[in-house]
Amino acid sequence: MAEDLLENKNVRLDLFLFYIRLFKTRSLSTKYIRSKTIEISGKATKKPHKLIMIGDVLTIPKNDEIKILKVIDIPSKRGSFLDSLLFYEDLTLPTIQKVTNINNNKIKFLDRVGRPTKQERRKIDKLMGRD
Repeated sequence: MAEDLLENKNVRLDLFLFYIRLFKTRSLSTKYIRSKTIEISGKATKKPHKLIMIGDVLTIPKNDEIKILKVIDIPSKRGSFLDSLLFYEDLTLPTIQKVTNINNNKIKFLDRVGRPTKQERRKIDKLMGRD
């Protein structure tokens, strides 16, 4: 009897995402699920009350990337960030950094706005021959 309870352990999708600290509040989790299509083990849903179980794989589109999470265990309450890492495995592929063809000197110039520093003034004076 106790084994049956452990095998059938499940929780609502919005609660799970709130418990593992993917969202700050449960209502934000619910609104996000209703606005985006989330896949649970290959089946698309927009229902926050959908039950998830251990072993389900969640595919969540978030901030121009797709998070893939595998449910390892079901939390009973919201805990710390380190505790939440025990309940899922992140299967998200690492993103490839975009390569830009901008020269490093141009990047340094664009980063700095305003008056030149003392070191930059000395370099300008040396370049202009105003030692």
